[in-house]
Parts: sequence; C-alpha cells; structure tokens
Amino acid sequence: MADWYCFKDNVKLEEADVVLSYVLLNEFFTGLKCPKCGVQYLPEEVVMTEVAEKEKQLESK
Repeated sequence: MADWYCFKDNVKLEEADVVLSYVLLNEFFTGLKCPKCGVQYLPEEVVMTEVAEKEKQLESK
C-alpha cells in the first residue's frame, strides 16, 4: 500500500482493521488509521472490491 498521511496531523497512516457498519451489520476491512487522531480511511481498491461484494451479498438477501 502506498504511503498516506493524515491531512490534520501530517503523520503517516498505519494499516488497521476498519469497522464499516452497513444495514445493522459490522464488517471489518483492511484500511488506514491515523495513530494520533484515530481517523480511519478505506482505500478505493478495498471499497471497489471487498466492500462492493459484501454490499451485493447483503442486498440480495
């Protein structure tokens, strides 16, 4: 994963499990988290692949 920095704290983001809540379910995805302020991000690649697939599965039920 490329180096990303927090826009607020200007520190390097760390890889972390990010919780995403969708339709009352919590799922963990690999994302980025600021070690200082705790802001979390999901990279576009994760959203377009893993999150989109999980969303399709939930919507089809």
